[in-house]
Amino acid sequence: MEVIKLKVPDVVTAIGVLGTSLKRELFLLDKSIFKTKKKLKDFEEKNKVRSEEFFEKFDKGLAGDDQATMLWAAEYEALKLLENERSIIQRMLSQCK
Repeated sequence: MEVIKLKVPDVVTAIGVLGTSLKRELFLLDKSIFKTKKKLKDFEEKNKVRSEEFFEKFDKGLAGDDQATMLWAAEYEALKLLENERSIIQRMLSQCK
């Protein structure tokens, strides 16, 4: 695990500000994740297949390349990126004590 060093005049205040900022970012990420999952659910209901199964086919080049397919794949990839970022922020927040 890497360490980030910051030089600040008041460590307690800086940790509080950092914690508050990370919590706000976590809140915004949760909203984005919720919206992205809703979009994926809509694709799944329309196509009667789970996003994970769809993306396996897409990743192998077996899902086509029409606009709806590309949008579905983009939403799926976006969800994975958002969830990864959320995980990183949660780990950072756990260190703001």
